[in-house]
Amino acid sequence: MAYKDLREFIEVLEKKGLLKRIKTEVSAELEITEILDRVVKNNGPAILFENVKGSSMPVFANGFGTIERMCLALEARSLDEIGARIRKLLEFEAPASLWEG
Repeated sequence: MAYKDLREFIEVLEKKGLLKRIKTEVSAELEITEILDRVVKNNGPAILFENVKGSSMPVFANGFGTIERMCLALEARSLDEIGARIRKLLEFEAPASLWEG
């Protein structure tokens, strides 16, 4: 089953303990970048910055930053499974004309 939208995926991440909400006000210019640099280098969680200075929109980041989260987003047990799905799609051979098939 595909996710309805990004909010649904964020909810799943939160339920699985793979999301950290940052409620403290942060600057979009320097602070978010610095925080994310540290989080990514430490294989950290997805982050939802809820209070971005000068913005009414939250910022979601690092949601696909690990193999586990990529598999969760793609609804697969492994990235190899995704590769197999893509390979199967590429093996499809279309009929040469409307009369074939």
